[in-house]
Amino acid sequence: MLARRVMTLIYGRAFSFALSLVIPIALTRLLIPEEYGTYQQLILLYSTLQALLLLGLPRSLAYFYPRLDADRHPRLLRQTLALLALSGLLALALFLTAQTALGYWWPHHQLRPYLGLLGLYTALMLLVMPLQHLLVVEGRERASAFSMLGFTVIDVIVMPGAAWLRPDVWGILGGIVAAAALKAMVSVGYIVHHYLRRPAAGPRFVREQLAYGVPVGLVAMVGIININVDKFLVGLYYAPDIFAVYYIGSLWAPIFGWITLSTAQVVIPRLSAAHKRGATADMLRLRSAMAQRLALIFFPLAALLAVVARPLIEGLFTDSYSDAVPVFLIYLLLLPSRPFSYGEVLMAAGETRFLFRLATALAALNVVLSYLLLTQTGLGLLALPVATVTVAWLMTLGVFRRSNRLLGAPLAAAYPWRRLGLTLTVAAAAAIPAAALAVAGVTGWALLIGGSALYAAAFAPLAWWSGVLSADDRTLLRALWPW
Repeated sequence: MLARRVMTLIYGRAFSFALSLVIPIALTRLLIPEEYGTYQQLILLYSTLQALLLLGLPRSLAYFYPRLDADRHPRLLRQTLALLALSGLLALALFLTAQTALGYWWPHHQLRPYLGLLGLYTALMLLVMPLQHLLVVEGRERASAFSMLGFTVIDVIVMPGAAWLRPDVWGILGGIVAAAALKAMVSVGYIVHHYLRRPAAGPRFVREQLAYGVPVGLVAMVGIININVDKFLVGLYYAPDIFAVYYIGSLWAPIFGWITLSTAQVVIPRLSAAHKRGATADMLRLRSAMAQRLALIFFPLAALLAVVARPLIEGLFTDSYSDAVPVFLIYLLLLPSRPFSYGEVLMAAGETRFLFRLATALAALNVVLSYLLLTQTGLGLLALPVATVTVAWLMTLGVFRRSNRLLGAPLAAAYPWRRLGLTLTVAAAAAIPAAALAVAGVTGWALLIGGSALYAAAFAPLAWWSGVLSADDRTLLRALWPW
């Protein structure tokens, strides 16, 4: 069952996300805000460059693997791993060069001492990334979910432990490099054991893989820049302790991309196969079902988190990060776009260059809009998430329009609009009891736990009575519970 495969990955990422919360909870207590802010600036630099250095190769597996005969899979994995290894060496060279250049031009820059170690971490993580994508295209979603959990357990053990032994940026960087080395051995070992010991049949198609993958990597990099323009500007205009507070506020909504990523990892290979057959009607049905199921997750999640935002932030990260709450609330406006924003139809159809052009144009718009709102209005820090959320919705509309044109779908038939509207209404109505609890003056953990319980108690019967949860949905939930 396709939905079971998707939910297996979502469960894996959900448990991984829950476990990974231990890391910022621990680090915000072990590190002073200045050290934590500097560390997060390094991670922001890593995540931006990593998206490009991956060359879109892990995601290209979802396109090429189902289109190739089994005897050509070793060739695909061999050239994928070789290209990523070369890209890792390039990453290390780039970071070391940047460190040397800053030594001449900006010797006191706060990030300069750490760039060499960050380059090593980046090179190792490039080798880690293909594993989960590979397991999914192999049809081993449960193994992919367990690999996520296993890698998260490694991070949860190593990173806070390293910060406890040495509570500064050097300590935490040493920890993440050690964790990345262990994960890289697991990932490369699996590929070598299952593919590289077999002969690589067929001619090389490196150019074709890069022609598909590089635009995907560029889209990912531009997308990360787009969603992080605000953080770059905060790092430019504000001190590291303010960056740390802002990062906590902006952490949540983008992280929920693991739900759409889990869905897309399963759906894109099937959309790709349908596109190869010319079965656009099948693609439209699959996309509509995907959006409908995702709406059942994201619409209620946005409503609940809006009510419990303050106790969630302050309870997990202490009152020192209370200024992150308004940023958090603005970023929640991204969640309703998640069922429509991934571009899975375009990726399955190979239209990665369009995605790159769109992402690049909107990233430029985000830079301009963020700068203008920051410098020409009185919004202060809040100008940045406002600009980012606005541009993210424009990206969603651009993907929506192009996908519908490719599928030949008119606006009215593009999605089950009535069902989606009803889901949004029920999600908002279910938040009323929890909001009443907050209005009554309940705060802290009592509001977080009590509000969540009230929301669940209200949403379930409302969704059942209104038909938002159909008989098929209820059957699916019973089949998926327990996992």
